[in-house]
Amino acid sequence: MALFDEHGEKKVNWKVNLAVLWVGVFFACASYTMVVPFLPIYLLHELHVPQDNVNFWSGLVYSVTFLGAALMAPYWGARADKVGQRKMAIRAGLGLAMTYWLAGVSQNATQLLIVRSLTGLISGFVPASMSLISSTLPERRMGWGMGLMQTAVASGSILGPLLGGYLSSWFGMRMSFFVSSGCLFLGALLVVFFVHDVPISAERQKAEINLIRDLKGALSNKNLLYIMCMFFLIQVCVMIIQPLITMYVSRLMGVMNDDTVKTAGIIFSLAGIAGIIAAPFWGKRGQRFGYIRIFCLVSFGAGFVNLFQMFVQDVWQFAGIQFVYGLFLAGAIPNINANLVEVTDQSMRGKAFGLVTSAQQFGGVVGPLLGGILGNHLPTRFVLVTTGCILISVSLYTFFTRVRGKAAHIEY
Repeated sequence: MALFDEHGEKKVNWKVNLAVLWVGVFFACASYTMVVPFLPIYLLHELHVPQDNVNFWSGLVYSVTFLGAALMAPYWGARADKVGQRKMAIRAGLGLAMTYWLAGVSQNATQLLIVRSLTGLISGFVPASMSLISSTLPERRMGWGMGLMQTAVASGSILGPLLGGYLSSWFGMRMSFFVSSGCLFLGALLVVFFVHDVPISAERQKAEINLIRDLKGALSNKNLLYIMCMFFLIQVCVMIIQPLITMYVSRLMGVMNDDTVKTAGIIFSLAGIAGIIAAPFWGKRGQRFGYIRIFCLVSFGAGFVNLFQMFVQDVWQFAGIQFVYGLFLAGAIPNINANLVEVTDQSMRGKAFGLVTSAQQFGGVVGPLLGGILGNHLPTRFVLVTTGCILISVSLYTFFTRVRGKAAHIEY
């Protein structure tokens, strides 16, 4: 196969891009989950935060990263349209490697808060990688490819806490940050040496970045606004259980000890394991039957399954429902991602991915907060049923406005 096309530009090998960026996204997600579950312990034992203030500092340190990422995602997306997704992935990978190393050498909670704020502001490796993959995949492979990339997110999110737990047990909590930094640095180097971007026109390079215009365009564009809302709601549904799951498992088991925490971690990972299994399958179904139709199906299936949380009597029933729930929910993100690609011009794809990433990150802020608020007033099973009702509502709205309505097209 020729290395250059008729214009002298180097051809983009989508298979190499897919393989390398899969590894990079895996490293990024594993690095994130390697340290985040242990932040309360890190604050308590390494940074000497008083016991009474640990929950406050944990919530603050956790949420500030999502908030920073949500605020900056539209800018980095617009910047990617101007200079290329590859450069944005390299920037984010190297920047995140630096912030994770700084988190490992932090001496107090204030320093960690500043570093975690910086982490959110310079993040964007995963959306840049997703956008680059969407621009280089053949159309016939789009659903499968986006589903495969989702398995990198899921598998990294599952293995990260496991690796972080062993590292913190053997070498101390700070080592988890240093290993995360090394993984991110390696992921960025892989992009530098092996990934190629699509050519950028002179017109795109000269285009001005205007975030206010982009936001107004998003708010006035019903189709793009719909996709942003879907990302937001799916992320809320994923994150809403996070502050409640350990206490819920302890109630189902009738005891609170180390085994309870381990069991809660395993159950929380079940949705991710289900994602590894099911995401490519749902991506292929979306390719064949239509991304919005399959998104409608999986969101309804996930919501319906979660209604059975009402009847849970023991921890194994809860685990089984979580796994089946994950099998359906695994199809949501790859299909809505593929739909975004389908209806967005390539020259504006960075802006589109930036805006939906911002919406998703805001979901990461709202989800745990909403879960905590509802958990103070409702039994956890009712919070889970509420999540099911949200997903069913999403499915019905999508069916009546998108499946039965005329096909959506983003004029962006």
